[in-house]
Amino acid sequence: MDLRYQQQACELTLREGVAEYHRYLSDIHRKAMVDREGSRLILEHDATHVIFGMDTSLEQEAGLDTWLLFGCQFKWRYLRGYSQLPEIKALYQALIAEGGWRLFLRLYWKCLGLKWRVFRRTRQMTEKWPFQFPEAWLDQPISVLRARHGISILSRAERDTGDLLEWSGEY
Repeated sequence: MDLRYQQQACELTLREGVAEYHRYLSDIHRKAMVDREGSRLILEHDATHVIFGMDTSLEQEAGLDTWLLFGCQFKWRYLRGYSQLPEIKALYQALIAEGGWRLFLRLYWKCLGLKWRVFRRTRQMTEKWPFQFPEAWLDQPISVLRARHGISILSRAERDTGDLLEWSGEY
């Protein structure tokens, strides 16, 4: 399924793209996490899915990790806060309980080509995406934000890694 934000020239605003991402989560029966008052960690993470054109399959999450590491400007300390969120801890525990550590090894081995394609795209960016982006950017078109940073997202074929690894999605 292609989402509108997965089109390079997407004219949705970033806010509308995040809303589409949340509808997509609902459509696949996954719950959208919500930030606690005074926090934007989840919004900022969800915005990376949108700005880099990735969905939430395990494979594209692995690809998003590469976009984040090489195509984003961030502070490790701040980003570590995301991994410390109770929902994220529960998600990783559920993945490990369901698939074991072998699932992660299989996933990353399977996604080496995807990760390499993403890495090459990050080298072509003119400016890294700030994980902590300005609030006003939520109301700018995704295509404008991508152009500003030289982000060329992967096409559906470039994102494809074959049959998707499955898990229940429950945590």
